[in-house]
Amino acid sequence: MTTSTVTTIDLGNTIQPVGVPTASVVVLVYRGALGAQTLDAADLEQAVVHPLTAAFSAIQHHWPAITEAHRRGRVLVLAPVSAALGDPLRPLDCAVTGALISFVRSVAIELQRHDGSANAIFYETDPNEPAVTELVAALTAEHAAAVTGQEIFAANGTDLGRLHP
Repeated sequence: MTTSTVTTIDLGNTIQPVGVPTASVVVLVYRGALGAQTLDAADLEQAVVHPLTAAFSAIQHHWPAITEAHRRGRVLVLAPVSAALGDPLRPLDCAVTGALISFVRSVAIELQRHDGSANAIFYETDPNEPAVTELVAALTAEHAAAVTGQEIFAANGTDLGRLHP
């Protein structure tokens, strides 16, 4: 069994680290924008464009290590369940989370060629909740490569009865 290098990237950071070594397992953490949300240009730039650009740039940077990891390459996106299910008071968080779900699906399709996987995990209040950390451990295990392109809810069954797009 080989060991994977794991990198966790907070998509809320306005400055992403430079010169980070590449990793075969990348965990992107989206917590949502801070404060009240409006739909003015400044909010759109900070709350929507930045986290999506950070996600794309991170995967682009780590892509060689992810694809060369021989069944160990993983991409996981962690996001709040409220943004995944729709929160009328947080429209920008919902837009970003929807885009990240589509991003995970696209990455999952690409990673199938390299025996890797990509999944989204939705948490209730904190991405470090025990259920979330256990799911991350399970999905990054070598035997879990076949689980890909999934939306997994670690928030007290909130996905029960949800219609998936």
